[in-house]
Amino acid sequence: MEAVPVTTALGALVLAFAAGSVLLGLFIAYQAYRGLRRNRDRRMLYLSVGMVLLFGVAYALAFLTSVVLQFRFVPLAYQDGLRLAVRVAQFAGLALIAYSMYAD
Repeated sequence: MEAVPVTTALGALVLAFAAGSVLLGLFIAYQAYRGLRRNRDRRMLYLSVGMVLLFGVAYALAFLTSVVLQFRFVPLAYQDGLRLAVRVAQFAGLALIAYSMYAD
C-alpha cells in the first residue's frame, strides 16, 4: 500500500483529518482527566488513563508515524514497528477502559 503524497489535495485532506483527530482525541482525554480530578475515584483513574492512551497517545502516534514516513524522516523499514506502537497504545487504552467498568 502506497502512501498518498501530501502535495495532492487528497493527501492534504488526509493530513488535516489526522491532525484534527489528534486534537479532538486530546480534548476528550483532557475532559476525562478533569473528571478524574473532580471525582477522585479509582475507576475514573483507569478510565481517564485509558482515554489518554486511546484518544491521545494512539492518535498522536498514528499522526506522527504518517508524517515521518510521508516525508521520509524514518525509513519505511520501521513502518511495521511504528504501526505496532500505535496498536499497543490502542489496545492498552481499551483494556484500561474495560477494566474501569469492572474495578471495585
